[in-house]
Amino acid sequence: MSLDAELARTGCVHHMLALDWNVPDRFLAEIERHIGATEPPELVVAWIHEEHLALRLAAVLARMGHPLRFFHVVGSARTNPKQLADSLSQGLEPHPNLRYHQVVLGARRSGGSMRWLTHQEISAGVLQAIEAGQAQWMVGDVGPW
Repeated sequence: MSLDAELARTGCVHHMLALDWNVPDRFLAEIERHIGATEPPELVVAWIHEEHLALRLAAVLARMGHPLRFFHVVGSARTNPKQLADSLSQGLEPHPNLRYHQVVLGARRSGGSMRWLTHQEISAGVLQAIEAGQAQWMVGDVGPW
């Protein structure tokens, strides 16, 4: 089951946005436009493969003046995702409206090898992270392998 379907089962009002982050300023402007047409979010789950853009998004949303829980989904095929998440946390500028959380995606051991997480495992992990409310939540094994 997808994260969208899982969220729908909870009864929360949510918006799934599919935007192109290859043009960061346009991406951020579209999100601001969407919020202006709806309402400020209380919770954001952002899985953006351009990690520093996710930090920019968190800062933009925090400056809108409403309390926000921001769950940044972090994963990497290039490096240890935990190390990446830790370095990103250090680069985030604190803001009184922002409660920043990370969902760190690892992999699963399967026999003698590792495999990527399934969509179901990622969705369940993100929902567990939201429920737990910890600063950093691990989904799967994040190494060392």
